[in-house]
Amino acid sequence: MSAALFAVVSITDKVIMTGMGLRVRGFLLFIGFQTLVTVIVVAVVNPFPSVDADVYVRGVGVGLMWGISAPLMLWTLSREEVSRVTPISQSHPLLVVIFAVILLGESLSLLESIAAALAIGGAILAAIRLSDAGRIRLSGSLAYLGIAVIIVALAQILLKTVTDDLSFWHAMALRSAGMSFVLLVMNLRTSILADLSRFMLSPGRFTALAIDAGAATMAMTLITFAIAAGPVSLANAFASTTPLFVFFATMLLAWKTRLLKEEALDRQAVAQKLIAAAMVAGGLVLIALT
Repeated sequence: MSAALFAVVSITDKVIMTGMGLRVRGFLLFIGFQTLVTVIVVAVVNPFPSVDADVYVRGVGVGLMWGISAPLMLWTLSREEVSRVTPISQSHPLLVVIFAVILLGESLSLLESIAAALAIGGAILAAIRLSDAGRIRLSGSLAYLGIAVIIVALAQILLKTVTDDLSFWHAMALRSAGMSFVLLVMNLRTSILADLSRFMLSPGRFTALAIDAGAATMAMTLITFAIAAGPVSLANAFASTTPLFVFFATMLLAWKTRLLKEEALDRQAVAQKLIAAAMVAGGLVLIALT
């Protein structure tokens, strides 16, 4: 379920920015407002309990880290093919597993090590492009995505320590609070607000934003619940099949519509992206099952 929701979010993010024309900073401002609403709703419906202050600091810290990574992810997504970005961005569960071993004392078997190598290989394959001369090159924007993935992985580890003391609802609200703070401070400008307002005046565009916001909220709710309920490495692997969902959906949309017209559809590119997505998904599913 969470994999399908993350796939919907990735594709609608891309369509909104490149197909419908909402600039990255306007989108980030929308996410800032969306996460602020999440905090308010949770606080009203289920008031925060009395716990040690450091728990709240860690919870908000998770959100600050997400707020820093979100611009890097969306900026990269606006410039790259979504079918290439997703295997890399969704590889953060792999880093979570590695960090969980280092920071939380979780064990990593030989089979899990092989699975990790498989997922790493898939992420690298997704980032590779072949020039007409047959030379391998990497997109510079994908380096920023790599930084964002590392930050998200560390944030997920920190989130696990928060859910040990708070319900997943409160943990999600604290994450939303930190994320909202960063995004609003960075993007709450008159010109950006006007750009977002003009975009939302169109019923079709507003509907796309509403779908994206709903899917993103549900996906984060499910993954936060999973982290609160079980091992952090297993919880993050639940979303591991997202790259495959995204691959097949983007290929269909690029073939049948003009929403993802920048997607390369030649045989070599399609095969490369399918193999990369399958490697990342397969590696992370294997980790989940061992």
